[in-house]
Amino acid sequence: MASSTPPENKLVDLIEGLSLADLVSGEGATFEIDFDNLPHSNEANTYEDADILLEHLNPECCDIIDEDMYEGGEPFGKVAMQMANVLPDGKIKKRILREGYGSVLPEKGSVTIHYNAYFEYNDEPFDSTYLRKQPLNFVLNQGYVLPGLDYAVSTMKLNEKSQFLIHFDYAYGKLGCAPRIPPEATVLFEIEIKNCVDSGACLTYAELDEEKQKYFDEVYKYCIALCDNAKELYKKDMIKQAIKRYNIGVSKLETCTLKDYASQEKQQELLHLFYRNLVIAYTKIKKPRRACGNFNKLSRICKGACLKIPTKVYFQHARSLMLLGDYDFAERQLRQAQRLEPQNNDITREFINLDLKRKESLNCEKSLAQAIFNNTKINREPHEVDEIAEEFKNLLTSYCKDLINDANNTRYSLPNELTNTAIQYVKSEVVKHGLKFEVTKDGATEKYFISKVSEMSSFFDF
Repeated sequence: MASSTPPENKLVDLIEGLSLADLVSGEGATFEIDFDNLPHSNEANTYEDADILLEHLNPECCDIIDEDMYEGGEPFGKVAMQMANVLPDGKIKKRILREGYGSVLPEKGSVTIHYNAYFEYNDEPFDSTYLRKQPLNFVLNQGYVLPGLDYAVSTMKLNEKSQFLIHFDYAYGKLGCAPRIPPEATVLFEIEIKNCVDSGACLTYAELDEEKQKYFDEVYKYCIALCDNAKELYKKDMIKQAIKRYNIGVSKLETCTLKDYASQEKQQELLHLFYRNLVIAYTKIKKPRRACGNFNKLSRICKGACLKIPTKVYFQHARSLMLLGDYDFAERQLRQAQRLEPQNNDITREFINLDLKRKESLNCEKSLAQAIFNNTKINREPHEVDEIAEEFKNLLTSYCKDLINDANNTRYSLPNELTNTAIQYVKSEVVKHGLKFEVTKDGATEKYFISKVSEMSSFFDF
C-alpha cells in the first residue's frame, strides 16, 4: 500500500528518525528524493501592469551574466566576432544581451536610455549614464545625438539591452574631439531601453483633418501616446499635466467613430485605463469630487463586463471619500479593497486613519449641536430657536478656519439638527471665509457640509 505521508513531510520524518550515532558513524546516511511526487503548481503569476514585472526582474533571470558584458581592455575585434551587421558595410554592429518585447521603437519615439560607452582597450567607460545616475532622453531621428547612437537605438525594443560597435564615421568622425575623444575612434555602446513614448503619433494625429481625427484607429494610436506621456509626467510629479492628457484621451475616445464590436471593446479597455488613472491622480492632488466622478464612470464600464476595478482604485476612492467627509461610504470601499487583498497593510492602516477622522468629525458636530441647543428655551422646539448663541458663532468661525488650513480634507460635516436660523447664519458666515454651504440627501435625511470652493473648478482648469 502506498504511504499516506505527504511528499513534503517525508524528508522531515527521515531526519527526525536519525540518531546522532547514525550521523557521526563512518557509514554516513544517504538521502533520496522522489522528484516525481513533489507537488506541482499550474498557477502562473499574473501582472496587471507589465512595468511592475520589469521593475522586479533580476538581471540573472534575463540571461545577463558578467561574461555578456564588455570587459575593459578587450579587443573590439574579439567583440565583433559575436555581433551581426546592422548596416551592410558593417560600420554598425549589434549583439543582443537581453531580448526586448513588442515592436521596434517608433520612428519619432521619445526614448529614455541608459548606456556605457567604451574606447578600445580602455578599462573604464569614457561616458556612462549609470555613473551619472541620469538616463538620457531624446527623440529618435531628429539629430539630437550621434548618428550611430540614434540608428542603434532605433533598432531596439522596450526593455532590450544590447551592445553596438559604431565606426568613427557614425560617431565622432576622423578628428575626434581632443583631448577626450581620440581621432578615428570606434566606440562600443552598451545600451538599455528604459522607456519610449510615441510622440510621433501625437504629431501625426494633429496633422489629420477633422473627420479622420474621429476614426477609431487614429484615436486609439493617439490615446496610447497620450497615456504613455501622462505616465511619464506622473512619475515626474507633474500630475496636473498628466491629468490634462488623460482627460483629452477620454474626450477623444468618448466621441470617436466605432467601426465594429472589436473597436468598442478596445475603446472600453482604454477608457477603463484612463478612468482608473484619473481616480488615482485626482486623489493625489486632493480633488476628491473629480476622483469620485471618474470612479462612477469606471463602475459603469465594469458593470456587466469582464473588466474589474483594481484594489488600488477602491483604496484611492476611499481616500477621496474621506476627504469629502463621507466616512461610511469610504469604509465600504476600504472593505472592498480588503476583500481583494486581505494582507495589505496599507489598507489596515487606512482603517485606523478613517476611525480617527470619524471620531474627530463626530466630536466637532456634537460641540456645534450643543452650542445651538444651549440657546433653546422652555416650551420651544429646536427648529423654532431664532437666536444664535455666541458659543455657536465662535465654534463655527473656528471650524471654518480649521477647514481652510486642513490640507487633508476638503469638506467638513455639520450637525443634522441645525435650526432654520442656524442654517441661514452658516450660509452667510462660510461665504465670508471663501467656503461653500452644501446640502446632500441620504434617503429622507438631509446632511449639511461646508466645503472648499476650489473643488468646484472645471475639468480643464490646469
